[in-house]
Amino acid sequence: MRSFLIIVSCIVAGLTIGVLPNANANVFDDFSDLNDTANPTWTHLNGLVASTGQTWDASTGQYRMTAPNNGFSNLGFIGSYVGSESFSNVVVTADIVSFIDDPVAQGGPFALAARLDGNNAFNSLKGYAYGYEPASAGGNGEFALYRIVGASLNDVNAIGVENVDYIRKATLDPTKDYTFTLSIVGSLLSGQVREVGGPIVAYQTAIDATYSSGFSGLFAFSQVPAPPTDVTWDNFQSVGVPEPATSLLVALGILGLTVLGRNYRNMR
Repeated sequence: MRSFLIIVSCIVAGLTIGVLPNANANVFDDFSDLNDTANPTWTHLNGLVASTGQTWDASTGQYRMTAPNNGFSNLGFIGSYVGSESFSNVVVTADIVSFIDDPVAQGGPFALAARLDGNNAFNSLKGYAYGYEPASAGGNGEFALYRIVGASLNDVNAIGVENVDYIRKATLDPTKDYTFTLSIVGSLLSGQVREVGGPIVAYQTAIDATYSSGFSGLFAFSQVPAPPTDVTWDNFQSVGVPEPATSLLVALGILGLTVLGRNYRNMR
């Protein structure tokens, strides 16, 4: 039986469509103005692995981000965040509408980010992320919640039992669009991805209290022999969670952990 934690994740994700109204702040960009310089203003990140030649292009009404593999250790990196609002408790969503999925070399990870500190210096960025690694799980793809420590993406261990309480291993079809959701309330991190107009593909929940607040955004990595980074996003939204909702969700998270532990002990 699926854990109560997936209910918590769904409640948090529901904030983005108004299940719990009166959010502290709301940033939305569908790139229909064909730029990333206003309404809202995006801040580019290109220094993390000392790579060069990145492009940020919203001229088609979507947000395409590209980067060659020419940085430290042949890494490529590109990022962008909305610097107008710093969030503590937040729900971030965006649609991935195009990404590299080379059948041999695969592609690098791409992710939503939250609580970013915005540091663009070499090996210095910090924050959280939820993303997809096409080359993981034997090339079949895998999702992860990350603690960003410079150029390192450190997995934050999912709570529960794999394929019961969370799903990490899943394959995205590059011909389809998917909605990514990253929710952070206190120390409770939740990630979810669903096919646009379709079912949930993957989800997980974790606990980490390393970073307390920061900016929301997007990023992608690549490395030789994988192809250069080339991802396209749309419908980005970052919603601050108001304090009453925070208390409710933390309480639900604690209850979920209790139920999970009880169910696990009963199965032993």
